[in-house]
Amino acid sequence: MISNLGHVSNINGTRVISPSGRGRNLYTMLHQKLTPQQTYIVSLAPDDEILASLNQFVKDQQIKSGYIIGIGAVKSARLGHYSVKSKRYTERKIKKPMELVNLTGIITTGKVHLHATLGTQMFQTFSGHLAGAVISAACEIIIVETKEEVKRKKDEAVGLELLNLKNNQVTRC
Repeated sequence: MISNLGHVSNINGTRVISPSGRGRNLYTMLHQKLTPQQTYIVSLAPDDEILASLNQFVKDQQIKSGYIIGIGAVKSARLGHYSVKSKRYTERKIKKPMELVNLTGIITTGKVHLHATLGTQMFQTFSGHLAGAVISAACEIIIVETKEEVKRKKDEAVGLELLNLKNNQVTRC
């Protein structure tokens, strides 16, 4: 028994957490260990487009998998929100200077997937899937490449390509 999480067990090699602690599996937690291989620090300049620049960097460096964190300032952005029900992204364009409070992402099969939190001068925040953003002042990013390649596989129920972890055993509860 683990406090606040419930009972942790293994089913067919998959770690399953049962919040109730009564053996009823409400969701499945899959995991794979990753080994950091190389770390890069990247500085983007004004007028650079974040997603395009990072995808080009990942391609040039031949990074297959990894993760990204960063901060900065943008003059415009496009954020998306995914609806599982409609299986579509709704996109919002924001054309004003904002702080890039947090940039977080995953690299899988050489493609960058980013989420961002943006803050306005009035201390309002906007967040979601980052479909695009143009730098206003600077953007400082750390990219950690992992030794193991992580791939994605289409999940028809969700409508997205989700992580397809090595030795993955799927348990639907």
